[in-house]
Amino acid sequence: MTFPSRGRINSLGLLVVALVLGTFACENKHIGRTCGLSVDPDGGAGSGTTATLDVALECPSRICILPAQESSALAPPTTSLCTADCSSDDDCADGERRNSSDPGDQRCKGGFVCKVAETVGDFCCRRLCVCTDFLSRNPLTQSFDTSTPEVCKPTVDNKAICKNIQ
Repeated sequence: MTFPSRGRINSLGLLVVALVLGTFACENKHIGRTCGLSVDPDGGAGSGTTATLDVALECPSRICILPAQESSALAPPTTSLCTADCSSDDDCADGERRNSSDPGDQRCKGGFVCKVAETVGDFCCRRLCVCTDFLSRNPLTQSFDTSTPEVCKPTVDNKAICKNIQ
Protein backbone atom coordinates (compact mmCIF):
# COMPACT_ATOMS: atom_id res chain seq x y z
CA MET A 1 0.00 0.00 0.00
CA THR A 2 1.38 3.42 -0.91
CA PHE A 3 0.57 6.61 0.90
CA PRO A 4 0.56 10.06 -0.68
CA SER A 5 3.64 12.08 -0.01
CA ARG A 6 3.52 14.67 2.74
CA GLY A 7 3.95 17.47 0.18
CA ARG A 8 0.90 16.32 -1.78
CA ILE A 9 -1.25 16.27 1.39
CA ASN A 10 -0.12 19.79 2.34
CA SER A 11 -0.88 21.07 -1.18
CA LEU A 12 -4.33 19.49 -1.13
CA GLY A 13 -5.01 20.96 2.33
CA LEU A 14 -3.99 24.44 1.16
CA LEU A 15 -6.25 24.14 -1.88
CA VAL A 16 -9.24 23.21 0.30
CA VAL A 17 -8.54 26.11 2.70
CA ALA A 18 -8.23 28.55 -0.23
CA LEU A 19 -11.53 27.39 -1.73
CA VAL A 20 -13.34 27.72 1.61
CA LEU A 21 -11.93 31.18 2.29
CA GLY A 22 -12.65 32.28 -1.29
CA THR A 23 -16.28 31.27 -0.89
CA PHE A 24 -16.71 33.51 2.15
CA ALA A 25 -14.68 36.41 0.76
CA CYS A 26 -16.81 36.68 -2.39
CA GLU A 27 -20.24 36.74 -0.79
CA ASN A 28 -22.77 38.35 -3.13
CA LYS A 29 -24.67 40.98 -1.15
CA HIS A 30 -27.13 41.49 -4.03
CA ILE A 31 -26.72 45.25 -3.89
CA GLY A 32 -29.26 46.65 -6.35
CA ARG A 33 -31.81 43.84 -6.10
CA THR A 34 -35.32 45.27 -5.85
CA CYS A 35 -36.92 45.03 -2.44
CA GLY A 36 -40.27 45.87 -0.89
CA LEU A 37 -40.42 49.17 0.94
CA SER A 38 -43.78 50.74 1.44
CA VAL A 39 -43.42 54.51 1.58
CA ASP A 40 -46.04 57.22 1.92
CA PRO A 41 -45.78 59.22 -1.33
CA ASP A 42 -45.94 62.50 0.58
CA GLY A 43 -43.24 61.58 3.07
CA GLY A 44 -40.90 59.26 1.24
CA ALA A 45 -38.18 59.60 -1.32
CA GLY A 46 -38.65 62.50 -3.68
CA SER A 47 -39.67 64.73 -0.77
CA GLY A 48 -36.12 64.96 0.57
CA THR A 49 -36.43 62.02 2.97
CA THR A 50 -34.53 58.75 2.64
CA ALA A 51 -36.53 55.68 3.59
CA THR A 52 -34.59 52.68 4.94
CA LEU A 53 -35.80 49.32 6.25
CA ASP A 54 -33.60 46.94 8.20
CA VAL A 55 -35.71 43.76 8.06
CA ALA A 56 -35.84 43.25 4.29
CA LEU A 57 -35.68 39.47 3.99
CA GLU A 58 -35.01 39.63 0.25
CA CYS A 59 -31.69 41.40 0.93
CA PRO A 60 -28.72 39.44 2.34
CA SER A 61 -27.78 42.54 4.38
CA ARG A 62 -31.45 42.94 5.43
CA ILE A 63 -31.22 46.62 4.38
CA CYS A 64 -33.59 48.07 1.76
CA ILE A 65 -33.25 51.74 0.80
CA LEU A 66 -35.11 54.33 -1.24
CA PRO A 67 -32.89 57.44 -1.23
CA ALA A 68 -34.19 60.98 -1.37
CA GLN A 69 -33.97 62.49 -4.84
CA GLU A 70 -31.14 65.07 -4.76
CA SER A 71 -31.47 66.17 -8.35
CA SER A 72 -34.36 68.27 -9.60
CA ALA A 73 -34.11 66.50 -12.97
CA LEU A 74 -36.78 63.97 -13.87
CA ALA A 75 -35.69 60.70 -12.27
CA PRO A 76 -35.75 57.36 -14.05
CA PRO A 77 -38.27 54.89 -12.59
CA THR A 78 -35.87 53.44 -10.02
CA THR A 79 -37.42 51.70 -7.03
CA SER A 80 -36.24 50.71 -3.56
CA LEU A 81 -33.14 48.53 -3.67
CA CYS A 82 -31.10 46.22 -1.47
CA THR A 83 -27.98 47.86 -0.12
CA ALA A 84 -25.15 47.06 2.28
CA ASP A 85 -22.60 48.80 4.46
CA CYS A 86 -19.48 49.94 2.60
CA SER A 87 -16.22 51.78 3.12
CA SER A 88 -15.45 52.69 -0.52
CA ASP A 89 -17.07 52.70 -3.96
CA ASP A 90 -15.26 49.41 -4.67
CA ASP A 91 -17.55 47.71 -2.14
CA CYS A 92 -20.52 48.72 -4.33
CA ALA A 93 -19.01 48.00 -7.74
CA ASP A 94 -20.76 44.67 -8.32
CA GLY A 95 -24.27 46.03 -7.70
CA GLU A 96 -27.05 44.67 -9.91
CA ARG A 97 -28.03 47.12 -12.64
CA ARG A 98 -30.97 47.69 -14.91
CA ASN A 99 -31.43 45.64 -18.06
CA SER A 100 -31.96 48.44 -20.60
CA SER A 101 -33.91 46.13 -22.94
CA ASP A 102 -36.51 45.40 -20.23
CA PRO A 103 -38.89 48.39 -19.85
CA GLY A 104 -40.24 46.98 -16.57
CA ASP A 105 -36.82 46.75 -14.88
CA GLN A 106 -36.68 49.35 -12.10
CA ARG A 107 -33.20 48.58 -10.80
CA CYS A 108 -30.42 51.16 -10.75
CA LYS A 109 -29.36 52.47 -14.15
CA GLY A 110 -26.29 54.52 -13.22
CA GLY A 111 -24.41 52.35 -10.72
CA PHE A 112 -23.61 52.75 -7.03
CA VAL A 113 -21.41 54.86 -4.78
CA CYS A 114 -20.56 54.50 -1.11
CA LYS A 115 -21.91 57.42 0.89
CA VAL A 116 -23.71 58.43 4.06
CA ALA A 117 -27.35 57.98 3.12
CA GLU A 118 -28.96 59.47 6.24
CA THR A 119 -27.99 61.82 9.06
CA VAL A 120 -30.86 60.92 11.41
CA GLY A 121 -32.51 57.72 12.64
CA ASP A 122 -31.19 54.20 13.00
CA PHE A 123 -29.02 54.49 9.88
CA CYS A 124 -27.57 57.90 10.72
CA CYS A 125 -24.03 58.33 9.45
CA ARG A 126 -23.74 54.76 8.13
CA ARG A 127 -22.04 54.50 4.77
CA LEU A 128 -24.24 52.48 2.39
CA CYS A 129 -24.17 51.68 -1.31
CA VAL A 130 -26.52 54.24 -2.90
CA CYS A 131 -27.81 54.19 -6.49
CA THR A 132 -26.55 57.20 -8.44
CA ASP A 133 -29.95 57.57 -10.16
CA PHE A 134 -31.02 59.52 -7.06
CA LEU A 135 -27.90 61.72 -6.82
CA SER A 136 -26.83 64.93 -8.48
CA ARG A 137 -23.35 65.40 -9.93
CA ASN A 138 -21.03 68.26 -9.06
CA PRO A 139 -21.19 70.42 -12.23
CA LEU A 140 -17.44 71.13 -12.14
CA THR A 141 -16.06 67.65 -11.43
CA GLN A 142 -18.99 65.54 -12.72
CA SER A 143 -18.55 63.37 -9.62
CA PHE A 144 -20.97 62.54 -6.81
CA ASP A 145 -20.49 63.97 -3.33
CA THR A 146 -19.47 61.06 -1.12
CA SER A 147 -17.77 63.14 1.57
CA THR A 148 -18.72 62.66 5.22
CA PRO A 149 -21.32 65.25 6.33
CA GLU A 150 -20.24 67.54 9.18
CA VAL A 151 -22.86 66.04 11.51
CA CYS A 152 -21.24 62.61 11.04
CA LYS A 153 -17.71 63.65 11.99
CA PRO A 154 -16.52 62.16 15.31
CA THR A 155 -16.99 65.00 17.78
CA VAL A 156 -18.40 64.57 21.29
CA ASP A 157 -21.60 66.42 20.36
CA ASN A 158 -22.13 64.42 17.16
CA LYS A 159 -21.53 61.09 18.94
CA ALA A 160 -24.28 62.00 21.39
CA ILE A 161 -26.70 62.54 18.49
CA CYS A 162 -25.87 59.53 16.30
CA LYS A 163 -25.03 56.08 17.64
CA ASN A 164 -23.20 55.05 14.43
CA ILE A 165 -20.35 57.56 14.67
CA GLN A 166 -17.11 55.80 15.54
